[in-house]
This record gives sequence, C-alpha cells and structure tokens, in this order.
Amino acid sequence: MVSFTLCLFYYVALFFPSFVGSPLSLLFPFVFLFLKNGILYFLITVSIILSFSSVLDKTAFSTSICIGDVSVIGAVALEDGAVKSRGMYGFPATLKYAYDGWSAYSSSKGDAYIYGKRNLIRKGDYIEAFGTFNEDGFFLSDSVSLKSESPFKNLRLKAEETLRDRLKDLSEDERTLSLMLLLALSDDGDYEINTLAREKGVSHVFALSGMHLSVISLYFSSFLSLFMERRKAEKITIIPLFIFTFLSGFRPSLLRALIFRLLTLFVKDSSADERLFLTFLLHQALSPLSLLRAGSVFSYLSFSAMILLQERFENLLYRMFRVRFSAVISSLCCLSFTIPYSFYLFESYTLEGIIYSPIVNFIVTVFMGCLLIYLIFPFFPKIFFFLYSILLKTLSLSSISILQTAKAYYLLLSLVVILSLLQSKWITNMLKSCGILITRKRKT
Repeated sequence: MVSFTLCLFYYVALFFPSFVGSPLSLLFPFVFLFLKNGILYFLITVSIILSFSSVLDKTAFSTSICIGDVSVIGAVALEDGAVKSRGMYGFPATLKYAYDGWSAYSSSKGDAYIYGKRNLIRKGDYIEAFGTFNEDGFFLSDSVSLKSESPFKNLRLKAEETLRDRLKDLSEDERTLSLMLLLALSDDGDYEINTLAREKGVSHVFALSGMHLSVISLYFSSFLSLFMERRKAEKITIIPLFIFTFLSGFRPSLLRALIFRLLTLFVKDSSADERLFLTFLLHQALSPLSLLRAGSVFSYLSFSAMILLQERFENLLYRMFRVRFSAVISSLCCLSFTIPYSFYLFESYTLEGIIYSPIVNFIVTVFMGCLLIYLIFPFFPKIFFFLYSILLKTLSLSSISILQTAKAYYLLLSLVVILSLLQSKWITNMLKSCGILITRKRKT
C-alpha cells in the first residue's frame, strides 16, 4: 500500500503540484481508515503528502527580481556537472541570490538547471553564474565562477584521477563505459552506447542506480562469504557501498538504495513496504531537494513497482509455467510505472526495454565484475573488448517498431491489469479447476 501511495503522489507532485499543497489533498488519507490497519496507513499517507508539500515549497523558484531581468545568480550545485546531449554541460542547483546588474541583490530560493561552458563543478560547490534565464526556465550561463568548494571535493577528484590512470590500457570506448558505470563520469553526452541505449529503452541500466549498488554488493559479499557467514559479510559490504555512493556524489538513486539496504540489514521484522516508507523519510531528512530530481523519481517509481507487483507476478507465472521469468517481469513492472514520466521528460518512450533489459543487465553485470577485479589485478584487458563488442552488437539490433507506439503501452497496461486480476482468489480457483494452474499436493 505504501509503494502504491508513494507512486501516486510522485505523479501528483509532478503533474498537479498545487493539489499537493492544498487542504483537499489531506482528504485522500481518510480512505484508508476503512481498511485493516487503517490508522497506520492514514498516518503514513499524511506523512508522504506533507513531505512532498515541503519539498515542492523548497524547490519552487522564487525571487523579487523579474526572472527576465536576472543576469547573475548565486547557487549551490545539487549534483555534479555533466556533459549532456549535443555537448552541453549542465547541473542542477539550489539558488541563494539573484542580481539584475544594476539594483541590489535579491535573496532567492528554489531550483534551477544551469547550462554553460564546461567547468569542474561537483555537488556542494557554491558558484556564481552570469547569464540569463530562457523561456523554459533554464539558466544559460556565459561563465561560472567558483566561490567555495564542497568538502571532500579534492578527495573525489583524486579518486577520479586514480581511476582514469588505472584504466589507461583500455580503449577510449571501454574506458568511457567503465567510468560511466563506476562514477557516472562521461566526457561525451553523445557517446554511442548512450544513444543506442535510449533507442532501446535501457538507459536506466547505464545510469547509476540501485542495480549497480546491488551488483557491487553481490561481488563483495560473495567474496567475503568465503571467510565468514553471509549475514556478517553483507554488513561489512556496506563499507565499499558507502564509498561508491560517496565518490559518485551521493546521487539520489544510490542514496535511496543505500538507505534501503541499511534498513534491510539492521531493521528486523519489517516488510519491504515499511522499509520503503522509512527510506523515503530518511532521504527527505538527508537530502530533501533531491527527492524530485529525475534520478530519484525513476528510482522510487521503479522500486515501488517491484515491491508492489514483481513477487506476485513471478509466483503466478511460476504456478502456470514452472518458470519465474524474473528479469522480464522486473522490466515489465518498472516500465509500466515509469513510462508516463519518461514521456513527460523526453516526449518519447519505447517498450523494447522489456526485451533488451535482461540481456543488457547481464552483460553490464559481468562487465562490472571484471572491472572490479581489473582495478585490483590489472591483467587481460582484452576481456573488455570482448564484452564491449557484445554489448554494442546487442544494442545495434534492429528496433521493433510496434513497441514504440502508444498502442504498445496500452497493451502493457492491459497485461499488468490482467496479471493483477489473476491474483484474485476466485479467478485463481477457476484456473485451478480448469487445470491451468499447477499446484503441489501437500504431503499427508
């Protein structure tokens, strides 16, 4: 129930932000009072609504100067600067002040996305940018000056330099992919893999997320399990996971995944729904301005879909076909919840990700495993040429045009609805009576 409510209010906050801050939004939680544990769900829903209301208030742009007259802004970078498509360099920032060039400075608040010339901006840097706001609300800067650096910036830059040096024997394409998977570093916004991944609907595989944290956790905990019990190994693995999250700039999706993993290890006897709610509250406390960043939205929508639907659908298909189809079901659940947001951001989408995600996920998982070993023992770099070639050929396969239409998304939603209906008891009993569902007989 928490996962559904969280997804619902993410979309409400994105498309109808004024509703979240209105008294009408508080009427919705009263629906839960009629359910079992209704008071608990009522309080949880009220907390989610108040959290979104607070975040929307903090991120809404506000200044006493007319936005068209602003020529200078002071801001703190919310994420590392990165090269976007068509070579544009940009980063999101929270505003501190604005200036129109001739009158007094005005205090400002809210978020803005700053585009401009390439600069070494990292999360937490306090900058001053000179330029103008365009009609879409982006600040197009002519120059950016650094007023003060974020703590630990030099440590992160040193780690990046060490990583680049360690990968010097790889080809440029292999090194670019490695840096992108380890620290989300990309020197080229139009990198071929990125372009092909967008066309196939698998961009999320290459954007640092909980999946990458899980891959690193899998390799480290599996190795440590050779010397100690599994539970203890998983707890020790939190250390490299924290380092990975720190060096990547505490990206919202990684922060969400790290908090959830900590709660899973140390908060016993709690459901995934309860841990998701606690994760959301802790995320808001630690980094409230990142909750509505694109990476955070995709992360919460996808993970909520997996909690809400994946296990149910897997079990249903297993009873019918004796196969769980885990990877395909995971892609289906995530896409059904995130495609509306993808279309909102990029004005396009494709359902090919359902087919390609499991394959690309496997290749990337193997690539990251080899990469982690290579960083310690830099031998046999040709393995990366082999894996990169397979990845490139997979993403270069012909597109399936029917999966890029609106009809395809409606079919996907229909499939999700049908699978959900098949979970109902009376339909399940009917399928059992027809011999469609396979059930095990209990031993007497």
